[in-house]
Amino acid sequence: MKARDQRGQFTVEMVLLAPLLLVLIYLTFEFGRVFGQWLIVTNAAREGARFGITQTSDTTADAAIMARVVQTAQGLESSQPLQAVACTNNQPPSGDTSCIGITRVTCPNGDYATLCSTTAESFLIVLVRYNVQTLFPISGSIPIVGSINYPGSVQVTGQSYMRAY
Repeated sequence: MKARDQRGQFTVEMVLLAPLLLVLIYLTFEFGRVFGQWLIVTNAAREGARFGITQTSDTTADAAIMARVVQTAQGLESSQPLQAVACTNNQPPSGDTSCIGITRVTCPNGDYATLCSTTAESFLIVLVRYNVQTLFPISGSIPIVGSINYPGSVQVTGQSYMRAY
């Protein structure tokens, strides 16, 4: 074949592959951002539970645990800091991007039976839910691939169980 017959081949290949490569690069960075936020939320739940087992079981202790969780989660996005709002039914209240749930369990308890090895145990469970705002929400239809719906936020959850002595 003559070189003249292949003129423009590279341009056509780049036009076809560039969108796919850009989406892969974007999703790699986005996954890294969400994973980093999940690590912070999980660490905050663990630190809150660790702090909480040293406290008494009244509502003042719950406020102190929430404050400790919020303090530990300082590395979250500055535009959406973690809020010291109690979760209702393990879901953030409407309009809020985050919540902290604190549950004390004394064995035996049907919902948490897998945690209990003896009947004299008690546990503190700290649950942190946080919505990570995505950089570019994507929704639409792509020929051959179909419809894509990448949301404007992704919820990450950190949960920690600590045995209270």
